[in-house]
Formats: sequence, C-alpha cells, structure tokens
Amino acid sequence: MINKKENQADYQRKNHEDTIKYLYFSRYLMLRYIVVIFLFTNLFWLLILIQYQTWLGVVIAGIMTLIATAAAIEQLAKLHNRKLAVPITQAFLWLQLLVNLLLAGSLFLPIRVDLFPFINTNNVCYLILAILFIGVILAYWSIKRIHQITNNRDRYVKVIETFKNN
Repeated sequence: MINKKENQADYQRKNHEDTIKYLYFSRYLMLRYIVVIFLFTNLFWLLILIQYQTWLGVVIAGIMTLIATAAAIEQLAKLHNRKLAVPITQAFLWLQLLVNLLLAGSLFLPIRVDLFPFINTNNVCYLILAILFIGVILAYWSIKRIHQITNNRDRYVKVIETFKNN
C-alpha cells in the first residue's frame, strides 16, 4: 500500500515538473512558428533562385536559410533549458527585418533582376512587396515578444508561478 502511494506521489511530482517544463517551452511557441515560416520562405526563395542561377540572390537566400536553421535549432533547445535569452533567434530576426526592408527597396532598382528574376509584372512586384512587409511586421512583433519574455512581462509568467505554487 505504501509503495503504491509512493509511486503515485512520484508520478504526480514528475507530472508537475513536466508541466512546468512545457509551460516554459510554450512561452516561445509563436516565435518557433514564425522562425519556421521564415526558414521555409527563405528556403523556397533559395530553391527558386537556384533554378534561375542568379548567384547574388542564391548567396543571400542561402545565408538567410542557414541562419534561420540555427534559430530553429535554438528554439528546439528551449525544451531542455530555461534560459530566457535566445541570442541566435533575436539576431536572426533583426537580420531578417533588415534584409526584408532592403529587399523591398531593391524591388524598384535594377538589382531586382538578380534577386527576384521571376517578377515579370507590376502586380507580382506588389505581391512580393506585401509579403516582404508582412515579414517585417512578423520580425518586429517577434523581437518585441522576445523582449517581453526576457523581462518576464509575458502572460505565461503568472501562469507558471501559479502552477509552481500548487
């Protein structure tokens, strides 16, 4: 009888610890999704540019894809560490924001042919511009979210503290 109670207490303690671990991991959930969106967008852009053999674009898209991959790996590691800082992700998001702004500006310059060889009408140009600005908004929102998390101003802090005390 005592052994059964000890097993049940161990199970409840382990379950409580796991729940806390997943709550910490959940703080970064939207960041993970956004990083993966950027990863696959950059990868898709890279694959298109390889087909067109525009090497300036291939280099930029390749570098962005590699850095996005590093940020995605950092996000996966959050399951096993509770450090608030995500320096690779934060640096990647700042870089993605800057690259998106520069790419948006390049849409109206002759260099556009090297970066977006598939744009053949103004409608496509404006669609790409809209996608780039959505990326700017997502990157900025994510950077703001990281700031909230690192300063313990996100909504998960109260939930985690409440759950820890129970």
